[in-house]
Amino acid sequence: TNSMYDMNSIGSGVHERTPISARAVAASLQQPRSHFKQTPSNTRRQQHQDNASIQNASQNSTHSDGELGRLVSPPKKNRCTLPVASFSLVVVAVALIVTWQVFPTEEIVVKFLPKFESPASPWIGEEAPGTATSDNDQNNGDGGIDIDIPLENEVPISDATSVPSFMKCPIDSDELCCNGSPQNCELKVNETMFATLHNAMSTEEGDFTFGFNHYKTLEKAMVAGYRGINLDVCNCNGKLQFCHNVCDYGERVPQEVFTNVVNFLKEYPSEVIILIFQATTEKGQIVWNDLYDEMKQVEDFEDMLYVHQGEGKEWPLMGDLVKSNKRIVTFYFNGGTCTDNVCPEPFLPFFKYTAETEYQSANLDELRNIQYSCQLTRGPGGFKGDFFAVNNFVTPPDPEASAITNTQKFLSERLTNCANFNGKRPNFVYVDFWGEGVTSQLVQYANKQMASQKEKEEQ
Repeated sequence: TNSMYDMNSIGSGVHERTPISARAVAASLQQPRSHFKQTPSNTRRQQHQDNASIQNASQNSTHSDGELGRLVSPPKKNRCTLPVASFSLVVVAVALIVTWQVFPTEEIVVKFLPKFESPASPWIGEEAPGTATSDNDQNNGDGGIDIDIPLENEVPISDATSVPSFMKCPIDSDELCCNGSPQNCELKVNETMFATLHNAMSTEEGDFTFGFNHYKTLEKAMVAGYRGINLDVCNCNGKLQFCHNVCDYGERVPQEVFTNVVNFLKEYPSEVIILIFQATTEKGQIVWNDLYDEMKQVEDFEDMLYVHQGEGKEWPLMGDLVKSNKRIVTFYFNGGTCTDNVCPEPFLPFFKYTAETEYQSANLDELRNIQYSCQLTRGPGGFKGDFFAVNNFVTPPDPEASAITNTQKFLSERLTNCANFNGKRPNFVYVDFWGEGVTSQLVQYANKQMASQKEKEEQ
């Protein structure tokens, strides 16, 4: 016959016979005897070499060490080819997409990221006993108040290294000047409009990690004409800081900020600043007396604080504040406590005096929706407040949106619509990214407009 059978399987319980080429066996037996040493190691090494030809003849054959030596299996092939790798990448990509769409990945991420917005009920505390409501929910914004200020020469604020022309008081004049204009001195504080920094401490320049509301600091904003400063107060490991709800992602030291405010007011003795403090209690309770103690540590700060006579009392003229050098007005909101329930005398509960519009507009379309964004959501009910705050920003902070919301056209329309919707001119115009647009300039012209209107009415 032309084939033999491997009997190595006999005795192992395997009865299958494997055919082997006779020619391969003969070739193996014709090898010189010197190749077969008596030591087991040499014998096996030589058998390994000799059986290469047998392996090529029949890959499925096996032989005993006594007859033919051991046949070696061929090396395993690399199965990671380009088509296999490409297919694996596609599978992984599809799995990631399915996971992102099916599982609540976004909710999980949001859960563990620090929160940068106000809590669901930010008007807690006795400072806000009622929720504000608009007098006419059906008003479409057409009520006769016009804040459509045509700015002939818009002055975008880019660097804030010097006071812009529209905020400069007349040179070589003995006339009293208030917030950059003599006309403003004839306005009461609650008749005046203030360009206001939303979350003023939260800036890129101030090393806030992310979620910041402005690129540049509040000190530069004061030079650029902003006179309202909203600051979040946090208790960071027992120390008061100005932070954006989370201590580890950026802070400002209160005494440092207060020192810079006083220095600004000393350099510009015609200016009045409004400070609006918001309590953030996630890390610890805020005691307003402690913040007042921080103020008292700064030279001349306490002396400049205005003390209002009480709710329902008439507000002074801006000129009176300048002449008396009581040029810092302070408000607080969002809870916090006072020592023995006695708050510092200059501290005024913001939402007892102020009604405010919706503060959570997600995009420009929602801001343009008068019924939604101009409705009053915080403050005394039925609009009995002395002040009116209009929020002119989107949440979360968006510099591209601010580049639109802070323009003359958008601001004029929004302030006019919200004023007519609620029957009152705005006082505090909250903005993000103050370096975008012309907010402080438009506010200045709006104050001049109000002063001129008031003068005509008094004649």
